[in-house]
Amino acid sequence: MKNKQTPDLRFSDFSGDWEQRKFFDNIKSIVDFRGRTPKKLGLEWSDSGYLALSALNVKDGYIDPSADAHYGDEELYQKWMGRKELKQGQVLFTTEAPMGNVAQVPDNKGYILSQRTIAFNVDENKIIDDFLSVLLRSPKVFNELSSLSSGGTAKGVSQKSLSQLKVKVPQSLEEQKKIGELLNQLDNTIALHQQELDTLKQTKQGFLQKMFPKEGESVPEIRFPSFTGNWEEHKLKDIVDLLKDGTHGTHKNGKGAFLLSAKNIKNGQIIIDELVDRKISADDYNSIFKNYKLMNEDLLITIVGTIGQTALYTEFTSKIAFQRSVAIIRGNEDINQNFLKSTIDSCYVQKQLVQSASMSAQAGVYLGDLEKLTINIPELSEQTKIGNFFKQLDDTIALHEQELDTLKQTKKAFLQKMFV
Repeated sequence: MKNKQTPDLRFSDFSGDWEQRKFFDNIKSIVDFRGRTPKKLGLEWSDSGYLALSALNVKDGYIDPSADAHYGDEELYQKWMGRKELKQGQVLFTTEAPMGNVAQVPDNKGYILSQRTIAFNVDENKIIDDFLSVLLRSPKVFNELSSLSSGGTAKGVSQKSLSQLKVKVPQSLEEQKKIGELLNQLDNTIALHQQELDTLKQTKQGFLQKMFPKEGESVPEIRFPSFTGNWEEHKLKDIVDLLKDGTHGTHKNGKGAFLLSAKNIKNGQIIIDELVDRKISADDYNSIFKNYKLMNEDLLITIVGTIGQTALYTEFTSKIAFQRSVAIIRGNEDINQNFLKSTIDSCYVQKQLVQSASMSAQAGVYLGDLEKLTINIPELSEQTKIGNFFKQLDDTIALHEQELDTLKQTKKAFLQKMFV
């Protein structure tokens, strides 16, 4: 069978086969300061100046200046970089730990090329930076690099590995430009959505700090108008009708119901992966729920591993049960479940959970610890107002997460189908 020479998805303006080349046929030179440190140059890092780019802050498609940030002054920059200054748009590639992250130099402010990261000077008659950036992130090229890399769990790519790499490239620089522009624009859209999502989550954290009483206090810093009076302090066991954890039993694989764990409670939602999450038999499912059943708006909280993640149960088309790493809490008639979720999410209660987990032999919270949690409770009408406020905020966050995931899946599909 003849090797494929054109991508599955292509701009309509272009036709003809892509050209297979050795990777280095597209590259004039590589900037690589492997092993260089300030100490070897007789200098030290500074508190400000030129940002050093390493494998820790070169991410997938962008630079994260907050990750392990080191800076060099003018003297260090000149000694380190010499005449090999990085240019805006130049492609950066992490060679190990992690291997294969790709980003482009964001501007011409000047950067120090640091540990486990290299930069490419391209042959502009054969390839453009924007296309090289997305080519290296395509699954076909990444998988080829992985097979050529050395090492065990911490794989690395050497220049020798790169010399063995073969890539397929459109001969038209205009086609390269269009592909690069499309995927870089998608990257920018993803980054913008991520920033909006991060802002929403930070906003929620701010409200969680201010809309619930701090330790030792009986009123919150911020309150809806028309509500006055102190909140009442209770132990969790005194305000619930149900407080239990998931099954402790061992169950064989079956076809009856999903058996979920703490890993399935994420960002206020119950996440099921139908291809990965295991199922148990209908008999085991019925045995688990012999003495109780899950009800709409039951509060789920992770108590083993990642402590304190919460979600409200809503009826699924698929039957689900939980392992012991998840507890189920159902408030009494005087408790609004949306409020209960929010107060468990609050800083004061999360702090109690962390303290309980650190005191146990295993990294977990026992039911006895949950029973003793101190919860501050206002009247039901105020609970409802607060619960609805945070539910709306959680729904907005969930919508943004879905949109972001859709964008990432779109990008993944383009990277799969737009390269040979």
